[in-house]
Order: sequence, then C-alpha cells, then structure tokens
Amino acid sequence: MRSLSVNHWRYILRRLTEREINLILIWIGVSAAALLFLGGYDYIFLRIPAPDTGGSYTEGIIGEPRYLNPAVSSANEVDRDITALIFSGLVKHDESGEIIPDLAESYEIKDGGKTYEFTLRENLKWPDNTPLTSDDVIFTINLIKDAKFQSPLRNTWQGVKAEKIDDGKLALKLSVEYEPFLENAALGIMPKHIWEKVLPQNFLLTQLNVKPIGFGQYQLKKITKSAAGKIKSMEFSPNDKYYEKANISKIILRFYETQSDLISAFKRREVDGFSLNSPLEKDLVKSRSVKFYDLKLPRYFGVFFNQDKSKPLSDIEVRKSLALSTDKKRVVEDILKNEAEIQIGPFPHGLLDINPPSVAYEFDPAKASEVLDKAGWKPGDGGLREKKLKGEKTATKLEFTLTTTDWPELTQVASMLKSDWEKIGARVNLDIVPVSAVQTQTIRPRQYEALLFGEVLTLNPDPFSFWHSTQRKDPGLNLSVYSNKKVDGLLETARQTDDPDVKIAKYEEFQKIIMSELPAIFIYSPNYIYALPPKIKGMSTQAINTPSQRFENINKWYTATKRVRK
Repeated sequence: MRSLSVNHWRYILRRLTEREINLILIWIGVSAAALLFLGGYDYIFLRIPAPDTGGSYTEGIIGEPRYLNPAVSSANEVDRDITALIFSGLVKHDESGEIIPDLAESYEIKDGGKTYEFTLRENLKWPDNTPLTSDDVIFTINLIKDAKFQSPLRNTWQGVKAEKIDDGKLALKLSVEYEPFLENAALGIMPKHIWEKVLPQNFLLTQLNVKPIGFGQYQLKKITKSAAGKIKSMEFSPNDKYYEKANISKIILRFYETQSDLISAFKRREVDGFSLNSPLEKDLVKSRSVKFYDLKLPRYFGVFFNQDKSKPLSDIEVRKSLALSTDKKRVVEDILKNEAEIQIGPFPHGLLDINPPSVAYEFDPAKASEVLDKAGWKPGDGGLREKKLKGEKTATKLEFTLTTTDWPELTQVASMLKSDWEKIGARVNLDIVPVSAVQTQTIRPRQYEALLFGEVLTLNPDPFSFWHSTQRKDPGLNLSVYSNKKVDGLLETARQTDDPDVKIAKYEEFQKIIMSELPAIFIYSPNYIYALPPKIKGMSTQAINTPSQRFENINKWYTATKRVRK
C-alpha cells in the first residue's frame, strides 16, 4: 500500500469542513494525551528505580601501596584496602558482618569442626581466561604456610591441611578445632599458574606486588606515579569475570602522606570520600556535602607497656597507678566528642556477651598517688618519683617515653595522658611517629617503652594474636610483649571450642588475668567513620572486621539509576 503524498493530503483537507478538521485535531490531541498518560503511568507506577552502570568514585587514603599480595598485605592497611578490591576469598562478609560464600558456592563443616569442605562456583576464570580451581586455593594456603615466603599470616594457617577433592572442590582439615576458622577462609586467592614461577627470594621483589592479578570485584587498570616514582593514584575498572558485575565504572584511589593532606585534597575536590582517623575531623569537611557512616568495628585504643624496655613500667604498682590516673571519660567526651565508648578490658563492648571486668580502674588520682607511696616510689627533685630497685645501687626515676602516631586524635590523647601522669610524679616523654612509618620503625622491631595504639579484633573475637606468648615478635600483634602460660592455655582452648558457654568462660578468665597484671591500659573504642558523597548509593554495610572490609560489597554501590518494571 502506497503512502499518500503531500498533494493528496492537501486535496483531502480542501474537501473537509472546518468542523470536520477540528474534530480530527481533537481526536489527535486526545490520542496523544492518552499515550502520554499511559507512558507516564507506566514510568511512575509500574517501574521502580534500580542501579545502573556508569559513574566514578575517588577515595583518598593515607599511606602508600607496598605489596598488593594477600599473603603479605595484612601488614599494611593501604595494601589491605587494595587487595579487598582485587582479590576474593572462599567466603566474605555481608553488610551485617556475617560470613557468606564468595568464590565458594557453598561449604560444609564436618568432623566436629575439624573439616571444612568448599564447593567453588562454576566457570570461574582468571583475567587471562585460565580456569580458577581448587589448585589455586591450595597453592595460596601452602605458600602462606611456607616460612620461606615470610607471610604475616603464617601462624593463622599452621595445623591446616588443604586437600583437593576435584577441580571444583577442596577440604581444609584442622589438626585442632578452631571455631572462628571461617574468618581465615576470606583470604584472597592467588593464581597458581602465575605465582608458582616466583622464587621465595624474589617474592617481595616481583612486579606482581604492584601489578596484581586477582579475581575480585575490580581489576587494576592504571597506576600514576610522581617524577620520583612514588605511587600517587590507582585506577580500577570492573572485573567482567567476577560472578556479580560491579555498577560503578571507575574507582580511583589517591594516596596522601597525612590526614591534613587528604582533607585539603577533599576540599579541592580531588577526592569524593575517605575514612576519618578521628571524629575531630568531621568539622573539617563540612565545606562539602558528605554523608557519614558510623560502622561497627571491633577495635580499641590503649597504652601497651613493653616491660622489657622500661624498668619503671615492669612494676605492676606503677602500671596500676597510671591506670588510676587515666581519665578515660575526658578522653571520650572532650577529645572524641562522644564518638567513642570507654574501653575497660581487652574486648570491645557487646562482643560474645562477655561480662565486663570487675576491676575497672576508674579515674582516681589520689588513689594513684597512694599506690605509688605504698610501693616505695617517693617524690624526689622537682616532684619526680624514684625508687631504688632490687639489686641496683642508684634510684630509678619514674620516667619513660610514650610513643604514638601523628594522628591528631592520638597526639591529643597522648598529651592528656602526659599531663595526667605527671601530676602523680611521673615524667613522660612523647615520641610522635608518622603514621606511615610506625609499623616499620616502631611496632615491627618493638622499639618503644609505652605505645598508644589501636588493635582490631573480629566480630567473632579471637585475641590469640594480641596476647599469646608466641605472638610477641613480628608478625605477631602482641604489642605488650606479654607472656603468661595460663593465658596461653585459655586462649588456645577458647579458639578450639564451639561451645559458646565454654568460650565465654575462658575469655572471662583470660580477661581477669589481664586486668590483674595490666600489660596495657585500655582507654576507648571509637566509631569507624566513613565519609561518602551523596552520589554513592547502595552502601548498606553496618559492621566490619577490618577497615578494608568496607569494600567487600562495593559491587552493589552505584551512582546512576534506571527505572525498571516491578
């Protein structure tokens, strides 16, 4: 059927009356309105907003990448952040902090908690299309267990045997039951066919540590360096091999030396979001629209006493007096602006229904002075207390150095502690170390007398690495260099039982010993504050075990939306 020409339409219109033309126009208008109405109704009432792909997000981070390798990344928070984007484990954590399958489609716990069987998802492939199999998982675990590779995670995998069932299934067999073991299974898996070519002596030198190949939600696309070779930023794009496609098309991480540098960059709009080291910094970012997320993170800050480095601090009465002259309430209210809780013992409040310690060492400077008087620490010149210790000819002065990082929050807390402790007759020297150097220069070699620092547990806490005597040296995290055989036994039993009542009983007994011997003063447990721009949607994480876990569900974040049918 041929269409009518313009001349034909002119001929027809000349034959119509004015009334007929008006009726036609009305009909056309009504039809158009009806179509518009139906389209609008469909759009508004029959469709809902849904995440769409596209957009970008830039985050600022303090520090610099070193080893983007799951076997060694735990020693550096920046490395943890990046590996969380690039690598995936058998399991991960959901928004509430509960463990869910990741590369594993499912898992079973057998043999009274000594055997964990994992079934991998089908058709998993590395970026080069090599299949990801149980061999990769077993290779990663065995590498970490091998002392030649110097992995900080080695101790957590001792007594674990990884056995292949088939390409898509494996078993992890424990020599003793370890109830929180599933946390270990979140370890990022490394590609065997690439890493098996790297010799132990070259393990920390290979380019793979800065150009990683993983199976995570994102993959590294570009690195930007300064003229001096310092890494300034990294750009990531969605990993199209991952079983759930990420929405945001581009993630950029920019690296800064200090928090003040980062905040300045935020004000210049170089970055969209970042983590706050301290609630004090909330006021510094009000110049731009930002949403703050207070994430539950099981961590605390305190003063850890290295008694091997200080004669005065080896005296329990000195440590008791320092605890009694620590005004935790003022720290929380005046410095932390109530964005924290007072920390009494070695467990953050609310974990495992563990009862708080019966001994709290509440702020009492008069009692603190009395403790020192009774212990023989007498005021000398200028009020500085001193005591002639057993076997020594001259008196030892109550003087020590308190070390912490240059975070504004921690420097303020350190200054407050110095002021409070010197009122009872101590002399406290402050050593402020850049946060970028504290791990390598201070913590790793245990070069401090008293250290004001933080420790992060898990939501299912296992304080073994913080207080067991085998963890006194790096890569262990026993910052007090503490040793107690009874505590060792309690920690070993607690981590092996799946009976919650037994676990709680052992931990409460452990807590009682710690509070009686005071290898540390526990001060506060802060909120973990994460600042994101309003354009970021889909961020629903509430609880994390480590700061890097904020990225575990980043594939669900989005900046763009589309409307889809209900």
